[in-house]
Amino acid sequence: MITLDLLKKSPVTLVFFSISSLIFLVARVSNPEHIRFLALSNSELPERWYTILTHGFVHVEPNHFLVNMAILILVGPWVERLLGRKRYIILTVLCILAGGFSIVFWGTAGIGFSAAGCGFLFYYYLAFPKERELFFELPNFLLPAAILIFSVTALVFDWLSSVGHLPHLAGAGAGVICLLFFRKNHRSIEDAEAA
Repeated sequence: MITLDLLKKSPVTLVFFSISSLIFLVARVSNPEHIRFLALSNSELPERWYTILTHGFVHVEPNHFLVNMAILILVGPWVERLLGRKRYIILTVLCILAGGFSIVFWGTAGIGFSAAGCGFLFYYYLAFPKERELFFELPNFLLPAAILIFSVTALVFDWLSSVGHLPHLAGAGAGVICLLFFRKNHRSIEDAEAA
């Protein structure tokens, strides 16, 4: 369960949330075109090379923003406590970059924190696969399995084509790779201070 105390001890999560929220508010109260320079578009590379990272913090639609920020706030603090600040930043950046490179590979455009969000979900729930933290006390590994099956099926059958299924899978893959490397350095979720 996320608590205010846990959020206070998750400064990197709060920074990511603040950056995303600020960009979202600028887009909403003015014009989305004002933040277009941060969005990733294959047609604007290599001039806007930095968008391979900045696109991860850009949201224009409220639902897109709310879903991605919900994952960040609900799962991010646990991952941050588990990894410590530095490894958590590395995980987040690698997941966003993986999603960005998948967009470039696909030859399209994209925005949003969802590649990192999928990376967080896969990281945390596969770090504790047999724990029963899901609805109906289902084992944790079922959530990544369901996301994987849905995303692959959606890609194959071209469902919800406006959703970035490939970046989601790329971010999830980056999360799994990070888990393989970072697992031995995990901190105790209960008593570790993020550092």
